[in-house]
Formats: sequence, structure tokens, C-alpha cells
Amino acid sequence: MTIDEAKKLVVQAGRRLVESGLISRTWGNVSCRIDDSCFVITPRGRDYLSLTPDEIVRVEIEDCSYIGNIKPSSEKGIHAEVYKLRPEINFVIHTHQKNASAVSASGILSISNAIGAECLGDEVLCASYALPGTKKLRNSVAAAVARSEGKAVIMRNHGALCYGKSYEEAFLVASELENACEDFLIRQYLRISQRTGFDASEMRSFALSRITGMVEKNSDCNMSPYCESKRTEKGFSLYTDNGDVIEVRNNSLNDALPGEVKLYKAIYEKHRNINYIIHSVAPDTAAVSCANITSWPFLDDFAQIVGTSVKTVENDAAKIAAALNGASAVFIHNYGAICCGSSKGDAAATAMVLEKNCKALIAAALFENAKPINFMECKLMRLVYLKKYSKLNSH
Repeated sequence: MTIDEAKKLVVQAGRRLVESGLISRTWGNVSCRIDDSCFVITPRGRDYLSLTPDEIVRVEIEDCSYIGNIKPSSEKGIHAEVYKLRPEINFVIHTHQKNASAVSASGILSISNAIGAECLGDEVLCASYALPGTKKLRNSVAAAVARSEGKAVIMRNHGALCYGKSYEEAFLVASELENACEDFLIRQYLRISQRTGFDASEMRSFALSRITGMVEKNSDCNMSPYCESKRTEKGFSLYTDNGDVIEVRNNSLNDALPGEVKLYKAIYEKHRNINYIIHSVAPDTAAVSCANITSWPFLDDFAQIVGTSVKTVENDAAKIAAALNGASAVFIHNYGAICCGSSKGDAAATAMVLEKNCKALIAAALFENAKPINFMECKLMRLVYLKKYSKLNSH
């Protein structure tokens, strides 16, 4: 394959990953082998939906060196290890797909391939945890790849690495891995609950009851979300489900406006860095909001994008605004979560990653040895993201 062909394929794959929900923001990465000595990979901190072939970086397999001003993904070393260990592999994708990420938080060493997907081998191994972009993580994943008979490795508290002889096979592996992880979680739930049938809402309630120690609570509440909102020069806008835009001025609030107006005004006044707000009532987010707990990071990208913890507070404007100190989201007790960002894209990423961490938290509750990521490591990841990675993404 020529370098130009490989770059175009990586751009295509990056867009497919975002559109399919296998990654959020710039999290995750894609590479394609050119020959025995080098590969091309997505750059660090760039929006995959606007990537061009000129931004894809050529990297040497042997020492991960590259030429030019555009930095390759910080996980380039993991891709290099796959190409070293598996000479038949030509395409690698690192994803943050939901079910594999949930399994990554469970504390297990491997999952059985009960669905019989040929590309996964008899089992999928889980590489031990290490901070993103570190040599320790590279070595951990390399060890798992070397031992694996299949074409996927789960990265603890992080995501998954899927690879194949071609672009299409790598995406097939990602799809089959997601199916296998979903099957694994369902079977674990049925085993420990001793129930004969699967219901997603019942599994959420059962898992969360193991955390709270309280009687199972129905979390399928059919919550209606608040309008999305964007800060404007003189106040903020509300975007309704039917496509209408309501302009709110800070000095002209009245009882005829939607109930969330007072809440959004409090948030915008207290947090000058917040320009967009989304109210998420996604299933796992809604369920965790009903549990009335503080949510800790079970996944790297939660610590980075959302914060070192997310509190649950009652539906009070002042309390909600205060709980956003140091975090990009807050749970409203029994009513989902408020997700914020400096832009609509940032707020959407917060909502997506929050939902994924809630799913991981629920999955972790089904296992005995699952624990959130170490607090100091979470603080470090959050600091790095706020100071470096978000600036890269904004460019």
C-alpha cells in the first residue's frame, strides 16, 4: 500500500469511529501499516471529522520516530508493538467502545469468547492498567498482544485495541468484541442475580443496589430532558425539541419561560468557562442519578474530560452550579445529569463520556474486585487534559 492510500484510509477510519460511537472527541486512534518498517497514524488532539490526509503522520515501527511538526498519537508505541509482534496485521484501531470499556472496568483478567467469533480466539485478554501514553501502558498492552490468539485486547479502565489484516477486518473485530463483551456482562448479571431472563433496566437497578446497599429501585423513569442551551452576548439561548429557539436575556426572566431557565442562569453566572449545557437522561446516566451517589472514574476519559468525581445533588439551581466546581457534569437526584462545556462539542463529549462511565460503574458493580482508578492518577490526567489536550483540540 502506498503512503497516500494509507493516509486516506486512516482519515476514513477516523470518521467512521466517531460516527459509529466507538470513540469520543479525539480519544482513540487509528493506524495503517505501509511496509515492514513504518506505518501512518492519526495525529494528537485533532478532530477526526475534519482530518485531512496531510495531517496523518508517518511513524517508524522500530523507534517510533517521525518527521514534521504534527505530532502523532501519544499511543503510537502501542500500534508499533502490534506491527512488531504480528507481521500479518496491517490495520490497528484503538477504541473507547461502550461494552468493551465497561468490561475493562470489571477487574477481570480475560473474557471467554462465548459468542464464537473466530477473530477473537478462545478468550480476549485484559491488559493491566497504566496511565495513557506511558511506556508502562505500551509494555502492558504488548504483553497481552503477544499472549493473545485473537485480534483484540481489552485495556483496563481504558478501552480496547482491535487489529486485522485489513481496514474491514479491524472494524469487524471491534464489532465482534462489542458483542462478546455485552454477552459477557449479561451472563455475569444472570449468574449472580439468579434470574432467568435479561432486562437492561433491571440489571442497572440490581447492580446499583449492590453499591448503595438499598432495595432495588426502578431507574426506568422516562425522564424528559431540559432544553439544550448556549451562552449568548446578552444571556443565553434555549433549543427546544421541536426546533424552536428561545432567547433569554439575563435581565428579563419571567414565569412563562421554561423551568430550566433559572438553573442555566445560575450556571452561566458562576462559571464563565461554560458556554453550552446539555441535560442528559441517557439510560445509564439516569439510573446512576437515581442511586444518589458520587460517581468516581472507572475510565480514563472520564477523569480527563469530566473530572475526578461527579456529585449528585437535589434539583436546586445554586447547589447544581456549586457542584460544577472542578467538574464538567453534575447528577440531579432522580433526574439525569447536567453536562457542560466551552462549546457544544465539549458538552456533547461530556455527556457521552459520562454515560460510558455510568455504564462502566454499573458493570463494575457486578464483580467483586472492580475498583475506580486511583485518585492521584485521576488528578494528574485531569490536569494534563485541561492544560494541554483541550488546547490541542481547540486548534
